[in-house]
Amino acid sequence: MKWYYAEGGRQVGPVEESALDELVRQGVVRDDTLVWREGMAAWQRHGVVRGTAGGGSGASAAPPATVAVAADTRYCSECGRPFPASQLTSYGDLSVCAQCQPAYAQRLSGVNAKRHYGGFWIRFLAIIIDGIILAVISFFIRLPLGLAMGGLGVSLGRNPDPAQALAALPAILSLTRISFMIQFAVSLGYEVYFLSTKGATPGKMALGLKVVRADGSPVSAGLAAGRYFAKILSWITLCIGFIIAGFDSEKRALHDHICGTRVIYTRG
Repeated sequence: MKWYYAEGGRQVGPVEESALDELVRQGVVRDDTLVWREGMAAWQRHGVVRGTAGGGSGASAAPPATVAVAADTRYCSECGRPFPASQLTSYGDLSVCAQCQPAYAQRLSGVNAKRHYGGFWIRFLAIIIDGIILAVISFFIRLPLGLAMGGLGVSLGRNPDPAQALAALPAILSLTRISFMIQFAVSLGYEVYFLSTKGATPGKMALGLKVVRADGSPVSAGLAAGRYFAKILSWITLCIGFIIAGFDSEKRALHDHICGTRVIYTRG
């Protein structure tokens, strides 16, 4: 796999993946360095595409002076050149310079014109389907804990001694916390895996929906995780975060606004 990366306002490459790994160890390519390979919709930060470049002796070394970038400097996602942040226009989590903006906006509007956004009710049905699937998965994963808590409950019911019943209470609470953590981990893993690899959860796939970024590119694992936590806000706002999708021109819920995502039909 051949990669290109931005350095000092110019495009460098192509380089093999092993060579890119060496550049990471040397500190030439960092988490905020823009990289691109064939198949990607736009230039993206290395830390987003290939993971954080932590660990290793090279990663802790100071980057060469030729690639040092000011704290307020960002790269254009189209041409890869560095610009002050104030000179870039943001599209979701992508930044585009003034020179590239007209072509990018025209391409983006062309993509948007062809999109058919998933509305509130179809997305609500997808959530129900995913909820049923998650409930089945969680039931079997948490079954041993449920049996353990049930056993404790039966023992307490048969035990007339209040002191012994009180002593068993921490064990029940501990099992309850573990059960909740398992449920949370399963839900998070479910969302991140399917969105980052398939573009949609099984519920959305069953209804012909997928989740994309503003420019139509796929959702990364990091963005999928962020979207999961943002979705919690849509729940705790008395579901108003979901309801606003019914009144938005692009059918965006609160978590879509936060993460710059769209839910679209895969056909038509």
